[in-house]
Amino acid sequence: MGVKRFAWALGALGAVLALFGWQMQSPGAFVGIVLIALAGVLLVTSRRRPKG
Repeated sequence: MGVKRFAWALGALGAVLALFGWQMQSPGAFVGIVLIALAGVLLVTSRRRPKG
């Protein structure tokens, strides 16, 4: 699993936690937002492999 795929998986998990966390009024919503932010940072900072 590459970094980008891991970041997308974290973002998806974060979205699910954020949605269900707000419905259940639990701290899961905050964890979901943090995971989405972490996924964004990973996607922005992931470097492409040089060709060659």
